[in-house]
Amino acid sequence: MSHGLSPTGAKILDANDDGLVAGHPAALAKLMCDGLLVPCTADRGTHQMTEDGWAALVAWRKENPGRSAPANAAGVLPKLPGRQHEAVLAAARRTDQRVPGQDDPAYRTGEAWFRGSTLRKIAASGYAAIRPESHDKGQTTWEETGRPLYLTEAGRLYARQRGNINVYRRRVVVIVCGEKKLPDPGVDERGNPLPGHPAGELYIGEYHRSLRAAADALTDSALIFIASALHGLVPLDRPQHPYDVTLKDAEAVAPETIRRHAAGLDLDDADVIFLGGQDYAALLLPSVPHLYSPLAGGMGDQRGQCARARDDAGIREDWWKKAATLHDEHTVR
Repeated sequence: MSHGLSPTGAKILDANDDGLVAGHPAALAKLMCDGLLVPCTADRGTHQMTEDGWAALVAWRKENPGRSAPANAAGVLPKLPGRQHEAVLAAARRTDQRVPGQDDPAYRTGEAWFRGSTLRKIAASGYAAIRPESHDKGQTTWEETGRPLYLTEAGRLYARQRGNINVYRRRVVVIVCGEKKLPDPGVDERGNPLPGHPAGELYIGEYHRSLRAAADALTDSALIFIASALHGLVPLDRPQHPYDVTLKDAEAVAPETIRRHAAGLDLDDADVIFLGGQDYAALLLPSVPHLYSPLAGGMGDQRGQCARARDDAGIREDWWKKAATLHDEHTVR
């Protein structure tokens, strides 16, 4: 095919960063009119290449063999068959990046979900993978376990190229628990213990609530976890009863439990911000070496820093850029 690109347009597309581009407004407008770009409103880029944009770039490169593409320029991944393509894009639109199967809540709510035959092919393609568990013996596959599949970096690249979805590593926030908690809910009329409070509601101290407010501004609630001195890394919706345990107590969570939780959440494949004190950071770092801890000073200082981050998108994005840099540094080691 003829690419139809002007020299300026070709230069803009050729300098893409995984499909994200920037350049002179007039040149970008021309590329958009030609259907080669779409607006990208996320903080990570200005405009994003469409499938036609990738095709035009490939054609231009073939017609200009002496032009060396940037070393980090990604080739266009082949388009998957219909259901596989839809499955990858469905996962890319989700906060947790999970490929929805029959065991996913999407099945019960009538949202899009995919049969095992599609999941098997997605796993085989390398675009999604299961998360490890502590009892695994060596490399474990989806076919052996049937565990949920989550997008890999290759899957996210496919979604950016083939679906124009601005998806990158998950942005996870871990916040410390707190001493002040809701009272125990007690028992029912038969003397049976009532369910505990959701972890996201259990801790009611001002310091913890300030951390939570900043976390809510930083990411989706499904990607916020509480570092509990007793239970380890806990999602906000998990029921818990109040407890009186600190990291100094014999009953405190073991480092091995933290390691297992971090692996189960696949935090190796996430940018992670931690909000809390250095004692908890020291507990988490061996399992999450790329952990970024932006807070400093005493509790009052940290509450102020959280309030500023909550109200200032620039601070939040700066934190995420530093978290991403830490992740990249540890990945190449």
